[in-house]
Amino acid sequence: MEEPKETLWRYMPFAQLVRMLQTQKLWVSHVSSFEDKLEGTLDFTHWKINPDVRKDAIENLISAFSNTYVSCWHSASSESLAMWRLYGGQGFSVAVQTEWMRLARTIEGVLDYKTDSIGIIGAVNYVNPFDGSPVEKTKPNPLVIPMGVRNLSAPYYFQYLMRKSSAFAYEKEFRAVFDLKGQEGRGVEVPFKPEYLITCVYVSPEADDWMIETVKELVHQQFGLTHIDVRRSDISPHFRGHNA
Repeated sequence: MEEPKETLWRYMPFAQLVRMLQTQKLWVSHVSSFEDKLEGTLDFTHWKINPDVRKDAIENLISAFSNTYVSCWHSASSESLAMWRLYGGQGFSVAVQTEWMRLARTIEGVLDYKTDSIGIIGAVNYVNPFDGSPVEKTKPNPLVIPMGVRNLSAPYYFQYLMRKSSAFAYEKEFRAVFDLKGQEGRGVEVPFKPEYLITCVYVSPEADDWMIETVKELVHQQFGLTHIDVRRSDISPHFRGHNA
């Protein structure tokens, strides 16, 4: 199976980075919190089956997702202005960069003590919401991350969470899908090691010089993460001119 080579990004307000470093916790979302109400059930919308059967199947699937959480990242080789606008806001925002294997090992570490846990990780495939046909070259199937009992296979319903409508293709999403039992709410914070997961912190392309220094002081001095590169956004010249 071909392994993904994507660089992963998570855009966020500066305050969210502060909380991540203070608590050493990473936010993961419950499936029920997604904005797209067809998330995970998209395939059922175009299947030619009895409406009552479809309704029952969707209800069963939603029930199966009761313990399912997702860690969502943007996959790209370079920054995205759209992602800065959507998830970072203006000025006081940052983008955390990592690699897919670092994310996989982080999630595996969260679930390893649960003997019946397993997850998958990979790039989301975007499909035509009316007939399920792919709108672009289909990406490799998500990698299965074995967690806990090694002879378990990933639940079939995880695969439904790796397909989204083409309306969301701009997200270029890469995600980890896994079960966390005994949790409630729209999401939960799980422990992680910032020194391992985070490879670089980019500061908003519209940030003033003082904010660059503030983020560096936070990461390097306050939290001692001196190996993590903190830099101004590579696309800042579009806002600050050639002298940025």
